[in-house]
Amino acid sequence: MDFKLHDLETITSNFSDEQKVGSGGYGNVYKIIQQAVYNGEQIAVKKLHPLQGLDDKAFDSEFRNLSKVHHQNVVRLIGYCYESRHKYVQHDGGLVFAKERERILCFEYMQGGSLHEHIKDESCDLDWSACYQIIKGTCEGLNHLHNSQGKPIFHLDLKPANILLDKNMMTPKISDLGLSRLVASTKTHQTESREGTHGYMPPEYIDTGAISPKFDVFSLGVIIIKIIAGNAGYSCCYKMPSTEFIELVTENWKERLGKSSNPSLEIDILRLKTCVGIALRCVEAERNRRPYINDIINELEELEAEITEMSLSSYQSKYLIGQRRSDSSILSVDPTLELRFPFEPRKDITSCLQLTNITDGFIAYNIKTNQTKYYTTPNKGIMRPCSKCYIFVTLRAQAEAPPNMQCHDMFLVQSVNVSEGLTFDEVTEDFFKKCMVENVVDVVKLPIVYVAFT
Repeated sequence: MDFKLHDLETITSNFSDEQKVGSGGYGNVYKIIQQAVYNGEQIAVKKLHPLQGLDDKAFDSEFRNLSKVHHQNVVRLIGYCYESRHKYVQHDGGLVFAKERERILCFEYMQGGSLHEHIKDESCDLDWSACYQIIKGTCEGLNHLHNSQGKPIFHLDLKPANILLDKNMMTPKISDLGLSRLVASTKTHQTESREGTHGYMPPEYIDTGAISPKFDVFSLGVIIIKIIAGNAGYSCCYKMPSTEFIELVTENWKERLGKSSNPSLEIDILRLKTCVGIALRCVEAERNRRPYINDIINELEELEAEITEMSLSSYQSKYLIGQRRSDSSILSVDPTLELRFPFEPRKDITSCLQLTNITDGFIAYNIKTNQTKYYTTPNKGIMRPCSKCYIFVTLRAQAEAPPNMQCHDMFLVQSVNVSEGLTFDEVTEDFFKKCMVENVVDVVKLPIVYVAFT
């Protein structure tokens, strides 16, 4: 949207301090007044300071490229304002008639504030479930910037203050791309200037001005360590061996997780140790020893696949021993016996299931399977009484079929009766874990079968 300056002045009470929600080296951020909304949502208005060395053409190019970024873990750009006007200003003890230029960017407003507000000396004050979602979401957002655009976008100022949170403190969004660079390749570049935030800049940038994808990866590592070990704990990672640091952090979190009577302690500790290990590799002084962000994404996906297998084994031993469980007392699944894929090498194959709520109440459902091999949409939801929905399961492309077309994967559909007021966002892994402890979850178990493509 092309906003007019006078409209933005009105909805921010003339950029008053009461509406200010943040400030930085490149500008101040304001929340619009409560009664002013655009398309049903509040927006954050970033009024930029005069940008030294950035001419109109460069500003236009930067805006156009950033406006193409659409990802759930990157703050959405809604519009801009770019106006010039003449006004009298004080200068050398008198008034001069000067040209004033305003550059303003408008973003979605994040009600949870920034991650910076939650990181303390000891660790983040959010629970582990939120911390892990913030780490994972930040990695996915950064991977989108580096690898999903026509040209890579290097953030160059990634830090907790530039990671904003939704009202549930579970969805992080990378913000403030003021220092970002759009580059023609992922190779290393040199710059004479040294801009950024101390403590988040890698040593090669401080020493030589080198910019590469590993710049943001170093910053990411610092953020992850501070989420898990706190501001004070970050300095410890350089004073002890990696294994000792991981054990120290793990023991500290075990105490917190144990106090919450967490039924999934083993899984939480596995995720915790993996994240710390990733972070320690990210902050290696030698740039070539750091991973690329897509390597980190692959490692997290493999972790989740391992956890899924652990969960499937746990479900089978706890709920499915001696039972076929191909049907449910509240949910009917068609097909009823197995999920079949006509296998063809190097091609995605999609199968469809029909879910039917056979009760006169609301139910929530959740899909469990190997996420590295299968993509399910939707993978959770809420069904109205006596309603149907369709689940599309895609077998990701594989180079060749397993020997003798044998597949030992399982597909699980969990379901539970819920109240009408439950929202989609509340249907989470933690919600189903709690329901399982209370022994109120029905499980439909379908073997996955590959058949030769004809």
